[in-house]
Amino acid sequence: MRRWQFIKGLFVFALACAACMATAALAVNLRPRLLLAALGLRHAGPLESAFPPQPEPLTLPGQALERVQLLLPPHLVDPLSLTLAELGGTIVGNASTPGTTSYLLTVDETRLNQLLRRGILSPRVDGDRYRDLEIDLLPGGLVLYADVDLRLRWHRVGLLLLHDDGGLTLSPAGIVLEQELYALPEGDSLARLLLPAGRQAQRALRALTVVGPLPGEARAHTVRFHHDRLQVLAQAAYPAPPPADTGWQPLGPGVELREIDVGVIPGRPTERLRIVRLDPGQLHFRVHYDPAQPRMVSTWAAQTESLLVVNGGYFAPQDEGGETIGLLVSDGQRWGTPLDTYAGMFAVTADGQASVRWLEGWPYDPQEPLAQAVQSFPVLVKPRGVIGFPAGADEGTPARRTVVAQDRGGSILFLVAPDGYLSLHELSVFLTGSDLAIDVALNLDGGGSTGLWLTAPDAAVEINSFTPVPSVITVRRR
Repeated sequence: MRRWQFIKGLFVFALACAACMATAALAVNLRPRLLLAALGLRHAGPLESAFPPQPEPLTLPGQALERVQLLLPPHLVDPLSLTLAELGGTIVGNASTPGTTSYLLTVDETRLNQLLRRGILSPRVDGDRYRDLEIDLLPGGLVLYADVDLRLRWHRVGLLLLHDDGGLTLSPAGIVLEQELYALPEGDSLARLLLPAGRQAQRALRALTVVGPLPGEARAHTVRFHHDRLQVLAQAAYPAPPPADTGWQPLGPGVELREIDVGVIPGRPTERLRIVRLDPGQLHFRVHYDPAQPRMVSTWAAQTESLLVVNGGYFAPQDEGGETIGLLVSDGQRWGTPLDTYAGMFAVTADGQASVRWLEGWPYDPQEPLAQAVQSFPVLVKPRGVIGFPAGADEGTPARRTVVAQDRGGSILFLVAPDGYLSLHELSVFLTGSDLAIDVALNLDGGGSTGLWLTAPDAAVEINSFTPVPSVITVRRR
């Protein structure tokens, strides 16, 4: 009997608890503010009282664009192309500075929510407890609304996110119910519990990337929230392609560097020439020669610690001794056999006078006091800028090239074409018709021997030879 009375009492207590829970659930669903109070949220007044001042609009000088392409990983893996009509605002792009691209996108609230429904933010989060996400843009922030399942009824609840000016951060500032604001307790765990999509909104801003139509991938950098519209400034920095002609860049007294793109045959890649112009009055030229131990141009540069190192003239195969083909003079000592008048010579006298000559017009004299010299062939530009290598003089095969030249002002120029897209005739035509003011130009050894190593405080050109070479020309400051 006592056991029955105990079971009966327990059953009555369970019914009473169930009735209390049902009453509480009914009260919460009829008056959801009771839940907010139970969770420790303090009523903070009307929602509009929390609005910060209207922010200054973002501006960007540039061109008006008709469409733009967006990425939003992981929600949008492939670029999403959007027109002005789909954004409901404006698109401004600026790529006037090489290596930098900027976009300013203005999106109205209606189009923004349409984009959300295209999958940028999931329409259902945390199972079936939340649905129908929607953004209400406000001055300085937004409210992210969703229907929240309180078991007996769905209630429209919002999360107020305020913008930290100058970046992409949105900070939870309270819960919105029936246009009234309820302040959050310390920490934002409750905000994440009520509306997990708040974190999605943060991630969406940080991941937004503009991938076209201008160069580079521009990531969102700054946002501005206005009433019924959102502005996003995205910026990209990317390696800018070098200009087709850099012009002469000074690298210290007596040294200038220039790079020029040369394209002569449609469909063939463009050759990138590197040209170093030197003032013989401020620099010292020297020829190094070691047929027993040929070295890569980079190794010669490291051993001589020179400002500039460039490969020398032709030489015999290593199994035949690797000796120079043509006359070579290093520090007054002579090797090889002088070439005939078809060839040319780079020469430096004992008092430092440097010249590039065509041997037919200025023959080699065994009695002249040469300190350094390299003979080679063919002469690409003859004295007074006359073309030196006509069409048909060889098969016209493109290859890597090295050239030493002298302009009409007396400067010495070293030029390399390391990509191998120019024939000797094409290079001769370019040098003759260019603005380099070439007086005489002499082809040095090319192909795998081509190499130029320049080490200056403000620039470096490191074009290494493919094979070891027995001779190089070096340049040092006086």
